[in-house]
Amino acid sequence: MKKKKSLNKNLNKKKYKVKQKVCKKAEISEKELEYYKKKLIEKYNELMKLHKTNNIELPTDIGDEIDMAEHNLDRELRRELSDTQINLLNLINAALEKIEKKEYGICSKCGEKIPKKRLETLPWTDLCIKCQKFTEEEKIY
Repeated sequence: MKKKKSLNKNLNKKKYKVKQKVCKKAEISEKELEYYKKKLIEKYNELMKLHKTNNIELPTDIGDEIDMAEHNLDRELRRELSDTQINLLNLINAALEKIEKKEYGICSKCGEKIPKKRLETLPWTDLCIKCQKFTEEEKIY
């Protein structure tokens, strides 16, 4: 019994540091929000147009085996491209929602501001560079 009590005392003495999500204002002006919104909508429309183009079926009168293999490869590439486009469309929708809620430009993991250079390059991102790297490393392992 003494061992249990001393163990509990030691556990109580240890302090564990947990990084808490800190929400900050992104400090993005209305003009900048409109700029990012316009940029996101343009990308959204571009992807929708591509998505519709990629979903056009190819002719079914396939000749020899080589033509059939090319057709299957093309269809597979279209499907992969389409999945990527859909994922990007979802990210764009989420970014547009954040703009409406005035939460745009804040990392969804750590709550820190996302640098404007990053938003300029990837306006649909919801992670700062540090959290993005961490997320990618998690996927590798």
